[in-house]
Amino acid sequence: MTRRCDHHEDFHVAIEDPSVLELRSSLTQRKSVAGSERLRRLEHLSVLDSYRFYRPDDVIGGTSAAIIHGIPLSHRLPPRRTKRTRADATGREFDARLSLGAPGAPVRVEVWNTRRAYTSRWVVRRQAALDATQRARWQGVPVTSAPRTAIDLARIGTALDGLVACDWLLADAAGRRGHDGRLGMRDRLTEAIEECSGLRGVSRARAALASATGLAESVSESLALHRLKEHGLSDVRQQVVIRDSENTAIGRVDFLVEASDSTPVVIEVDGAVKYAGHHLVDAAVEDNPLFREKKREDALRRMGYRVVRLVWADLWDSSRLRTRLREAHIAC
Repeated sequence: MTRRCDHHEDFHVAIEDPSVLELRSSLTQRKSVAGSERLRRLEHLSVLDSYRFYRPDDVIGGTSAAIIHGIPLSHRLPPRRTKRTRADATGREFDARLSLGAPGAPVRVEVWNTRRAYTSRWVVRRQAALDATQRARWQGVPVTSAPRTAIDLARIGTALDGLVACDWLLADAAGRRGHDGRLGMRDRLTEAIEECSGLRGVSRARAALASATGLAESVSESLALHRLKEHGLSDVRQQVVIRDSENTAIGRVDFLVEASDSTPVVIEVDGAVKYAGHHLVDAAVEDNPLFREKKREDALRRMGYRVVRLVWADLWDSSRLRTRLREAHIAC
């Protein structure tokens, strides 16, 4: 349920979270990527919780499990002109990106089942056998563990989908238990891959985990790391704190690489959300994010750093990204 209907009052009891209605109402006035995603996740959780046709051997998996665990998806699609596909065993190409879909669109429950695989209006069943180490429980229903879910996202989607999931799990583990937590989560992800050995898509999962560092702070940063490595940049440092000659911190940068002429290059991934409502730069307003970013960038340039700012469209257009990097004398 995503909105009230005066003709079907009996269904009002299905709405347990009033914030769903408030968010739906606000979206009619103001479009927000974060708000739309939150609403869509609430819709999924509502369907997953109210679905009453789970079989005894069903295990919630795929994007449904990702929503339960809070794992982000590479849901923001590239520009229309960019078509990313992969081929199945028959050579037929299809779009492999995972997406929650738009708010209000039908929701399908995704489950793994040991005996059967089929798709209907309400459920997508994929066939797989899962032992107890790869399962958890949610609302009394079995669900794939977080590590297994991340590996499955790479297998049924793309290496990028898996990278985003693995990055998030590593960062979450590090935030809760420090460096040992990150190492422990990497071991669990590796074990999940070994459990899938021989299954379709496991090579994508291996590539995703190999690229994941747990240092990305957003989906766009995970995507940026993925693209930089695709362009041959192997020595990429993340979340580096830059200090001046007096050891004063200038700021923490997303990525730091070295140009072909040995000049250090800062690569920043910009998002429009943090600049919302700040289209004009007012030098008198210190809390203006555009003003703070400009001050920091000026300080970095004075210290001899080149600065490359990338936006979402740059990351999806390979030739455009290569041009941006070469302009900064980065060999790719």
